[in-house]
Amino acid sequence: MRIDRTATDGLPALRPESQSWVDASSPHRPLLDWRELVIKGMHYTGVLHLARRLAKSHQIHPDSSFPFPRFERVMTPKFVILCYHGIGESGNPLGVAPTRQLFQAQMRFLRENYRVVSLDEICRELRSGVKSEPGVAITFDDGYRSSYTVAFPILQKYRLPATIYVTIESVETGQVAWYDRVFLAMAVAPSGSLQLDFGSPCRFQLNSPGDRLRAALEMVALLRTLPNSERRKRCALLEKKIGLPQNALSSRVLTWEEILTMHQAGIVFGSHTLTHPVVSQLTLQELEQELGASKCLLEEKLGIPVLDFAFPFGKASDCSPPALEMLSRFGYRSAVTTVPGVNTMHVDPFELRRLQVASDGSLARFAFDLGRAFLRADEVRAPNVSLAGSGVTQQAGGPAGIGGALGDPDA
Repeated sequence: MRIDRTATDGLPALRPESQSWVDASSPHRPLLDWRELVIKGMHYTGVLHLARRLAKSHQIHPDSSFPFPRFERVMTPKFVILCYHGIGESGNPLGVAPTRQLFQAQMRFLRENYRVVSLDEICRELRSGVKSEPGVAITFDDGYRSSYTVAFPILQKYRLPATIYVTIESVETGQVAWYDRVFLAMAVAPSGSLQLDFGSPCRFQLNSPGDRLRAALEMVALLRTLPNSERRKRCALLEKKIGLPQNALSSRVLTWEEILTMHQAGIVFGSHTLTHPVVSQLTLQELEQELGASKCLLEEKLGIPVLDFAFPFGKASDCSPPALEMLSRFGYRSAVTTVPGVNTMHVDPFELRRLQVASDGSLARFAFDLGRAFLRADEVRAPNVSLAGSGVTQQAGGPAGIGGALGDPDA
């Protein structure tokens, strides 16, 4: 079947799951965003402050037998884990990272309004079940260098703990992971149409920045459905076809020296695999390498046990039951996804939920999203991702479905 992306009426709408991972599905916002105006009004009039106070001891619970939702007292600890990637203009190639100014405002807001906790505190308090004040944790995925140059000084200024999940091969080579290289390829490819084979011929139009963004999004979405060995081969063919400049994305990822500096200052590091694959597409042998070898190398560099893991991309379909079992066997204590929700005692420690932080939102929107997450009981009871895992690909074969509507900006 041939997929033609050159229709004169524009590209077909991307699937939600292929849009959301970069938080860039809506390049053009309306001039007047009524929702944003309402949120800002709630923020600056103090309504959100009252909601935050209420959320420390109560949550809203939908009740089908009653026309209005009911409030119920919270008797167990609950935590929101925030997920960032790049910060400032030295973020990833798409430039979808929050600005330095917005990130600093968010950190100041957290320091003034919430109990900011480490991942260690979350794991310990969820395990004990003792009632405690709700907490917020700060995490970064991928190991972009901006977590050192931009985020680290701000975290130190407000004395905030954080966890950074690094893709080990990127640190070793100094090159960004494969999906960023797809975006670079689309940025430097000649204008016109581009034909590629992703199991069937696909043709993309590259005559505008919007065309290039949509093409890159669709390519990553398609590549994510392939067995890992096939995905690697397709990426290599794409880079060869485009003539990817090898040093264009250098200095975008952390160095070991920078990691050690942050580690000595109290920043915690976890594994984000060796090469940022889709974990549910790995063979058992590949799983051992990505989960085990990445942990061993990071432990060797840091000199301490590495206990925490982040699933690349992190949707329910990107995880798998065999991976959850292997995480336990390798001695991890936790794993985070990008499945949205609040973490309570009912959430498996290897399926922790996280909230993606919007790259182009306001401080008011940040406050609103965080307060709403703590208040909504339905988000606390989100389904287990292990039930949606597609299993392990034992041999190279046909592509597995992306599946599910739960968004993930990357990771």
